[in-house]
Amino acid sequence: MAKRKKKQTAVGLFFSFFLKAIVIILGLVILAMSAFLIKAVISTKQSESDEISEGDAFEDDQNDELLTAEATSDDAVLFEDDAAGGEAAAVIKSEIAMDASIVVLNATETAGLAAAWRDKLTEAGFTNLQTGNYTGGTLDTSKIVMLSEELSADTIQGLVTNATFEVGTSEDVPCDVSSEGVVAYVIIGGSDNILAQ
Repeated sequence: MAKRKKKQTAVGLFFSFFLKAIVIILGLVILAMSAFLIKAVISTKQSESDEISEGDAFEDDQNDELLTAEATSDDAVLFEDDAAGGEAAAVIKSEIAMDASIVVLNATETAGLAAAWRDKLTEAGFTNLQTGNYTGGTLDTSKIVMLSEELSADTIQGLVTNATFEVGTSEDVPCDVSSEGVVAYVIIGGSDNILAQ
């Protein structure tokens, strides 16, 4: 009888190890299939992302072509002015010329400030500059007054960074300098007092 128990135990041990081996093998198969499935999902998402990126790159190329294309007279955008009876008009601003007549005015109590800014504008390439005093009182903030709507003051604004910009007439700028032929006034206020720094 003891031999029979040993045989059953040996058979039982065999089946026990056999079942454990099957469970381990099934676990490994499930793990491998899970890894394969995850890899497939990631590669699918990556290929979708690549397709989207290629589409964006194509759109960017189209936008670059639009930005770099040279404008022609046919490309001008015309705006209708109801007050002018619906006539089409285009306002294209051109940068102020380096030899345009510009008056630099001191609107502070610091003597020589207009001359210091004249020198700075001369270094930037402007050649026709006059200096004077703003007689409308002292200003905390500098301002640039253009006498024509067709002119841009981007270059001057790049130098006098704290200045406000407006379009006006020479009557709007009280000063001790002749306004004949003047295209722009650069009125230096306390915000751009380079002599006080």
